[in-house]
Amino acid sequence: MLKNKGHPSRRDNLAVTAVALQDHILHDLQLRNLSVADPSKTRAPKGENTSRSLKRNTKAVIDTGLQKTPQGPKEEDPEKEYVLDPKPPPLTLAQRLGLFEPPPPPLSAEEWGSVKQRSVSQGDSMQPCPICKEEFQLRPQVLLSCSHVFHRAFERFASKKTCPLCRKSQYQTRVIHDAARLFKATCATRIQACWRGHVVRTWYRDLRRTRPPTDPKLRRRFFEEKFTAISQRLLRSYHTDIDELFAEIDHCLAINRSVLQQLGGQCGRQLTDGDWQTIQAQALRRETSECSICLTPLSLSSGRSQRPRETALLSCSHVFHHACLRALEQFSWGDSSPFHACPLCRSCYQKKILES
Repeated sequence: MLKNKGHPSRRDNLAVTAVALQDHILHDLQLRNLSVADPSKTRAPKGENTSRSLKRNTKAVIDTGLQKTPQGPKEEDPEKEYVLDPKPPPLTLAQRLGLFEPPPPPLSAEEWGSVKQRSVSQGDSMQPCPICKEEFQLRPQVLLSCSHVFHRAFERFASKKTCPLCRKSQYQTRVIHDAARLFKATCATRIQACWRGHVVRTWYRDLRRTRPPTDPKLRRRFFEEKFTAISQRLLRSYHTDIDELFAEIDHCLAINRSVLQQLGGQCGRQLTDGDWQTIQAQALRRETSECSICLTPLSLSSGRSQRPRETALLSCSHVFHHACLRALEQFSWGDSSPFHACPLCRSCYQKKILES
């Protein structure tokens, strides 16, 4: 025993190695508060001590009545990229003894640039998250040192710090906003597409209203709509008063009745023999030799050798062949009309057939 007093024995080396391995496993599995020797001594998060220390550090604020300019926190760039846990974690006992490799040193800016370039070439930010299969949109996004991209909250559900895809341990994490930029660009493109579509549709509707199409059916429909619009504008421009319209119709009917009554009074009176003699004398003074309807000679004088035709003397002193006058009456008015008009003076007449 005295010989081995200054040198560790093999059993002690095994014990140290076992403790170092257990400590490394606890750190690797993120179980740093767990006590291996006694489970009852597992430490809980010190929330109460923190609150007590905060209460001790509080100071009374004296209101002096002077208005102070509010000093808010400085606004940082929301799209600024930064590294989570820029300092490497402390080495475990196993790593100090050389049982496990120590964590790699922090990546430089150039190395992060190459990692990001590799991720961009793979198109990871354009694809959904490999874990939840949801689009990144504007939610926080992290880039691992192995060039894989996930939602920032994926480590909450992981019991070991390893990449879910390539299983690389002791990775480094950097917050990026590539997916947010792509999502904003996509939203802007969609908004621009909607607005341009609206402008083009409005322009096309205006064009359809002003220029007729070439298709016959559409062209006919276009002009029908135009004529309908013009008719509606004309109707709206007129003052349509129904009572006034009916009053005007009644007035016109009253005038027509008075005219018909005058005609009836003139044509309805029976002429005497003396009136017919006066009318016949006026016809002889006019010296009419032919019928104005058929343009053939009349037979008023008895000295002609042709066979005489019946002639009709009208009350307006015009003379026609009786057959021509009857044919004209049937053609123009028909037999149902009580009054007829002279074909020359257009006056209402009574006729008398002259003896040959």
